[in-house]
Amino acid sequence: MEVELRPVRYAEKDLLSNLYQFYHYEFSPYTEEDLNEDGRFDANIDYFWEGDHRWNPYFIMLSGKIAGFAVVLFENLDTDPDPTHVIYDFMVLPKYRRTGVGSAAAQKAFALFKADWAVAQMEKNTPAISFWRKVIGEFTGDAFKETYREDIKKFIQRFSTKSQTSA
Repeated sequence: MEVELRPVRYAEKDLLSNLYQFYHYEFSPYTEEDLNEDGRFDANIDYFWEGDHRWNPYFIMLSGKIAGFAVVLFENLDTDPDPTHVIYDFMVLPKYRRTGVGSAAAQKAFALFKADWAVAQMEKNTPAISFWRKVIGEFTGDAFKETYREDIKKFIQRFSTKSQTSA
């Protein structure tokens, strides 16, 4: 199984936007988001391509097929030349879940950049909390710190890839 991350090109924006409909649908039990009057979720991703270089969307590819997507945000790039990197959005299509695709994609995302990282999950989303604790634990050898922010009701794992050598 060869999982790849491929940057999303502007010409593929509509494809990514369609995938965001699934993403918002799956998150709706946690966010309580409703459909808009067109029967769609509000998922505007135009800003990924509007000159804000903090946003880095990738398709998760498996054998040439799209298996999901990941968005890496350089969180504070506008104020810090060494920004914290955040897995902002991450989705694996249901048919590829529990097959190792998500874990492999997350680890490939972490290996893309030597940086300080933060990954957050809503407290209600217990499957995501379990997934990210496991993946980050395996990737870092449990060398991460987790905090809970009551104000936003999220768990956040932090770790660094700055000292890792390339494979």
